Amino acid sequence: MKPVIGIVEWPYKDEDSDLIYEVPNKIVEKISKHGGIPIGIFPTQIEDYQNKRIPEIKELEQIEKADLNESLNMCDAIIKPGALRIYGYERYIYGYTLEHNMPYLGICAGMQIMAGHNNSNYNNVKIESDINHHSKEEHVHRIKIFKNTLLYEILKEEEILVNSRHRYEIQNPGTLSVSAYAPDGVIEAIENRDKLFQLGVQWHPENLNDKYSDRLFDTFIERADEYKKKIKK
Repeated sequence: MKPVIGIVEWPYKDEDSDLIYEVPNKIVEKISKHGGIPIGIFPTQIEDYQNKRIPEIKELEQIEKADLNESLNMCDAIIKPGALRIYGYERYIYGYTLEHNMPYLGICAGMQIMAGHNNSNYNNVKIESDINHHSKEEHVHRIKIFKNTLLYEILKEEEILVNSRHRYEIQNPGTLSVSAYAPDGVIEAIENRDKLFQLGVQWHPENLNDKYSDRLFDTFIERADEYKKKIKK
């Protein structure tokens, strides 16, 4: 059986003001293309996510964590897509992947969750730079990738072109290692070198149809399969 990849669903209000949960189609397609089975991971608490301020949302109760664990136990890896807000259940999911050494790919906000885990010095700040970090163009700027990193091992390049759709940056990677920077100094990738696959990227590889995106998703699915066969009991 192919590895099961959980995609963290997030609350959203659509153009008709209907309250829904969503994930990007492109992520579902990338997982299927590269040999995984995509499933959605929903919050297990009932909350007014779309209308409440983040501090007003209650913390997960034990029964809600246990129910969320049941969903995560079905998965062999997790992808956290980009989003406008970050919720407690998404942070809990990342913590679960750390505890179980489960592969995790954090995209945009998913990378910010990684940097903020157990790091009181973490901050999101507005980007003010010469590079446009919020554009619909396919390629916006280059990133410099450090050797001796998981990202370099996967992409096999010191520089690549990426897209860019974020208005925030991480100032402090916490206990994680920086894998790549943009020319203006914005951190573009971080990783946990002590785990099977824990990688965060600030760009959106699901929207790029190039060999680097293929390599990233290929390796991620391969590690998910390894987790399924060798680590998950």
